[in-house]
Amino acid sequence: QTNCSDPFKVGVKCNIGGYPSTVSKYLICFDDGISACDDNIDSNCLSTKSCRVHKHALCDNKQDCIDQADENHQDCRAKTQATCKRRVGKMGELSIPISWLKDGVWDCDSALIPLL
Repeated sequence: QTNCSDPFKVGVKCNIGGYPSTVSKYLICFDDGISACDDNIDSNCLSTKSCRVHKHALCDNKQDCIDQADENHQDCRAKTQATCKRRVGKMGELSIPISWLKDGVWDCDSALIPLL
């Protein structure tokens, strides 16, 4: 579902067809190759041995995978001191893994911290 009116179901805010919209949290990482957002942020997912999670669910101090692969991922080993609210998910201010810097993905909800 896109253009969610229920704030509890919103997974990400992004442009769809050039217009500001929202994507349901139930569509995040739903299927490989399918993306609603113009910048594909909703399908930026990783598969571990035990689960499939969005990139922004890594290193957030919340266990998503049964074996904690999302919290023990190699990206979690080195993080910035600066924090931001990640675009996907409902977590607060979190540090950013250094491996995400300059990877071409706009990770922060704030336009003040361009980490492209």
